[in-house]
Amino acid sequence: MIRPRDRVDAVLADAGPALLGFFLRRVEPAEDAADLVSETLAAAWKASRRMPRDAEAARMWCFGVARNVLRNHERGRRRRDALVERVREAIAIAAPPAFSEDELDLRAAIAALPPDLAELVRLVHWDGFTVAEAAELLGVPASTARSQHARAKALLREALAEEAAEGASRVRAGDAAS
Repeated sequence: MIRPRDRVDAVLADAGPALLGFFLRRVEPAEDAADLVSETLAAAWKASRRMPRDAEAARMWCFGVARNVLRNHERGRRRRDALVERVREAIAIAAPPAFSEDELDLRAAIAALPPDLAELVRLVHWDGFTVAEAAELLGVPASTARSQHARAKALLREALAEEAAEGASRVRAGDAAS
């Protein structure tokens, strides 16, 4: 006597290659096909109590599950595409921000920081997270983030002071040339 679990495993193992072909012929990019097969097999396994006992009917049932997975995938893709289009339109309508020279200097100083410090500064000062929240997002202990934040601020102060000194030198040189 074949156990129901073994029968389900056998039906799904047998249908797997055919399901891959089914998705490969229907989705772009082709890499999505393997993910959809996995989704189909998981959904079929969850609903296996409804799987017909007859082998051919069970195979057909698997393809019915695959069609539902494909419809869900296509709906999700259409929603994502519509969202991307709405974001593109909003960006096209919005005027690009005008940054003052000081803001440009600050952005350049942040970009010059080591990447982990720059991201911490952006999360805290641009995105409005606390240092502890930023630490959680970055997957580091809060104490580490606090010390990194202090280091980043010191590096920024130093870089901005240097930029201010260079700017003042340029102004004085320009005045002297006049």
